[in-house]
Amino acid sequence: MIKVFIPQDKTQGKTNVRGLWVNNKGILFYDYLAIKSGDVYYLEDYKIRYNQQAIFYTSGDIGYIYYSKDKIDVLPKVLRFNIGKDRANLKGLIKRLLRDYKGLTIYTEPEGYVLEVYYNEGII
Repeated sequence: MIKVFIPQDKTQGKTNVRGLWVNNKGILFYDYLAIKSGDVYYLEDYKIRYNQQAIFYTSGDIGYIYYSKDKIDVLPKVLRFNIGKDRANLKGLIKRLLRDYKGLTIYTEPEGYVLEVYYNEGII
């Protein structure tokens, strides 16, 4: 099974998971995300159903960006940061991760936040 990250529009309500990424033109995108357990066989259906150009999913500690059955970016490395409730450096860390990796996932938890970045060898 894989974890599929599905963008939710504002009418569906806020979630505890958010995705931020910067496109090739430098434009920042921000989504509330729902996580669904799924199977790789349904990724094209998810793209169509949720009107997305690509779908992000994980399997274990590897991230994938699914564009089509012929184009999948593999992100074999992951960084995780646990940030307490004080949030002292949260904004600066998010900006740095977006600059260096072009995207991240933020999980809101009772203890604070978890920032997660998937990347490949060539980024650093």
